[in-house]
Amino acid sequence: MDKSLLGWLLLLGLGFPLFGILLGEAASRLERQQHPLAVGLRQVREYVLPPLAVLLVMRQLLSVAGKDSWARFVETLTWVALIVAGLSLVNALLTTKKETIKWQIHVPNLFFQVARAVVILAIGYHIINGVWEISLSGLGSSIGIASAVIALALQDTLSNLVSGLLLLFAKPFRTGDWIEFDGKQGRVIEQNWWSVTIASPGKTFNVPNGVLSKASIINYGQGAIWKSISASFSYDDSPNQVIPALNSLVEGIDAIEDEGLAQVSSYGDSCITYDLYYKLLPEKNFGVSGQLKSRIYYLTQRYGFTAPYPIQMHYNVDAKQGIPSQIPQAIENRQPELVTYLRSLPYFITLNDNQIEKLAQRARFKSYGQGELIIQEGKEDEGLYIMFKGTGEAYLKDEKGDRKVVDELELNEAFGEMAIFPGEVSPVTAIALEDVEVVVIPAEKIIEAIESNNKFASEFIEYIEERKKMVLVAKGIKEDVKSLINNNRNPVQVRR
Repeated sequence: MDKSLLGWLLLLGLGFPLFGILLGEAASRLERQQHPLAVGLRQVREYVLPPLAVLLVMRQLLSVAGKDSWARFVETLTWVALIVAGLSLVNALLTTKKETIKWQIHVPNLFFQVARAVVILAIGYHIINGVWEISLSGLGSSIGIASAVIALALQDTLSNLVSGLLLLFAKPFRTGDWIEFDGKQGRVIEQNWWSVTIASPGKTFNVPNGVLSKASIINYGQGAIWKSISASFSYDDSPNQVIPALNSLVEGIDAIEDEGLAQVSSYGDSCITYDLYYKLLPEKNFGVSGQLKSRIYYLTQRYGFTAPYPIQMHYNVDAKQGIPSQIPQAIENRQPELVTYLRSLPYFITLNDNQIEKLAQRARFKSYGQGELIIQEGKEDEGLYIMFKGTGEAYLKDEKGDRKVVDELELNEAFGEMAIFPGEVSPVTAIALEDVEVVVIPAEKIIEAIESNNKFASEFIEYIEERKKMVLVAKGIKEDVKSLINNNRNPVQVRR
């Protein structure tokens, strides 16, 4: 027997079955792992191997001529099966999204489509010219003439195709980048042969490749970027006061990924303009920008800053100089209101009128907008807070970062009690659930009242114990709260 014939018998009788079994086992294992290559291997086994085996039997064992119609039909069927399996392998090897497996190659969508087209066109050309021996020379001339006509009719389309290829080679951006061009901004979602799909808050639009190739593109990348808002205040408010206050505006906004960075932008004729920079994903800036601008109003009220717009003035005559002095009507003396309010609270029922007045002298009103942080977990409290208007919520975050509500802050409720312990930080965060106004009494004044009134000291410490219990319950910890309180430093050690 001819050795070559024996070799083909062994290949077809043993090699193909074994190869088919190996491909089947490999495909089964990859399917269990949800591997994208499994589809391609199974299609090679089921679609390519059977017609290939038949073709080899006809050619090598039965000596059927290559020009036989049946041989050409089987060979055509084999190459068509190879197209199907080849496309599946291209899909597994190349990806336009995030790589699901290490060895996958990330390519732009246009390159992905070109790779698929090359597989189809190359094998299709071989089937027509190589298998069926159909000459394409005459057809090529006709196609050339037709192509010239089509090219004239599709100038813009071809321009976009070429521009798309140039953009892919130049790589001014990638899928997932946030870009800015011609006054528009958005995140690149997809790029194809004609256009680039861009998503911005509330809309998605397509930009032709030809337009982008001519535009000046700013690429901000895929992460958070710096944005800013501006605010202006009077020359009566020093930058050393305004800048820390503006920086505090970003606290409690989860979308912002870094601390605020405020700085003087310019000095105008009647005001100082500041820019507040903050870092976040640009898609979230629309809502955050509006929230920060709203908070500026409450910040102005809270710190008593002067807005740089004309306000009605009235004039008092200075007794020493004999000239009028300007006093804004917006300034309001709320001292009597504070004294009356503090007297009405059960927290201070044991204090006499003189002690109440001393508290009121240093106490002040502060306004907060809905969603703003009043005190923050892990930071020192400014003083004792009392809810004068509106409602709030005190919460802490557990190990998983989930909120655990400690207390609902109703009208006249006090919080921020840890301010009387030097060096202690707040165990909770207090947030405004609506527009609120609070009274803030400095810690040193509360400590003076504790030192001068034993009954008040006893009641205040008892109040702190109750709040400690609520914090421990929210944390899910069962401990002896009184022992925990006793371990704290003496609150009458005034911070100096």
